[in-house]
Amino acid sequence: MRLLKAQNTNLRNIYGKGVRYDIDQQVVLDSTNSMLVSKGTTAQRPSSPANGHMRYNTDVDEFEFYQDSQWRKVRYKEANAITQQNVGSGDAVETLFGPLDNSDTDFPNPASAQSILVFVENVFQIAGTNYTLVQNPGARAEVSSIISVGTTTVIETATAHGFTTADLVYVSGVESDVDDNLENLNTDDSSSPGSHTIVSVPAGNRLEIGVDTTGANIGNYTSGTGFILKAGTSTGPYVDGYYISFTSAPDLDKPITVLHNFDK
Repeated sequence: MRLLKAQNTNLRNIYGKGVRYDIDQQVVLDSTNSMLVSKGTTAQRPSSPANGHMRYNTDVDEFEFYQDSQWRKVRYKEANAITQQNVGSGDAVETLFGPLDNSDTDFPNPASAQSILVFVENVFQIAGTNYTLVQNPGARAEVSSIISVGTTTVIETATAHGFTTADLVYVSGVESDVDDNLENLNTDDSSSPGSHTIVSVPAGNRLEIGVDTTGANIGNYTSGTGFILKAGTSTGPYVDGYYISFTSAPDLDKPITVLHNFDK
């Protein structure tokens, strides 16, 4: 008579413990000890991972799963740290503040406006009423005119909000007729954007750029043909990320504070 038995990885004894595949399609580990999973460095991750893969990362000493087409750490159940971030102070004009940074590399973005606490000075702000969240809000700032030239250059834009002193910015397209120093804003007769530092923001629609255009002919500039944007962005003065967008500009010198990670 033949005996029917479940398939078992223990080759010593049909009654021994091992890994089985039962009638309910469960993979059963018959052990009270532990299981050693695949482990290795970040560089040793599989080249073609699939959702559901699991391993132990020896670089960061964390279990990780390949989930939703990216590697993610297995999160513990301990309380998440609440992060406090100061995103600037009001000037009675600016309504955008950020980018938000919750110091969580795995889940860097808030789930919703209600997932953060926002204070203007010590006044709690109501999500959806006082503010909303926007992503990558920058719009490219056109150069409407060139006010003055010299060791630094002052340009006029539709708005200078979002730019501050010492920002690194790109300027491009300020002159179609390349015949004098004005094209130095584009970097040496090139149509590629030039990288420069903002020396000051003298007005709400003016920027002083740290580039020497001594001897330039301002008349060669055609209004609206140039633009300026902050280094690291593709569209405007705000670096990519999530921002608080207030329904009305916070009052002058009122600090804006954000508390993160309530959605974890």
